[in-house]
Amino acid sequence: MSIVVYYLRNDQPEGEQPQWQPQCLPFTDAQMSEALKQCQVLRGDPRHAHVTISSELRDMVGPVGVAAVENGQTPDGHSYEWSKAGRAGASRKNAQQPPVTREQMDR
Repeated sequence: MSIVVYYLRNDQPEGEQPQWQPQCLPFTDAQMSEALKQCQVLRGDPRHAHVTISSELRDMVGPVGVAAVENGQTPDGHSYEWSKAGRAGASRKNAQQPPVTREQMDR
């Protein structure tokens, strides 16, 4: 089990004070699609609240403790060139002041 869906369930009849009970559903690494689908189902039911998903997909992430890229290299020496600049507009890394208006954010 490395994927868990957590949520609160209310078994009280409609109109009565809710009594939220914590619940969890375990899934394997290979069941990510099923876990996401279950989240959608739970969120669609008003008897459930605070539906979240947590995972430890160890084969999908880098080594533990590796969180930095310096000079275009990961700590283990691999080249790393990915950037958000193409997804969300121009980088503001070198901006003198943070943007204040939406127009400034889109530059």
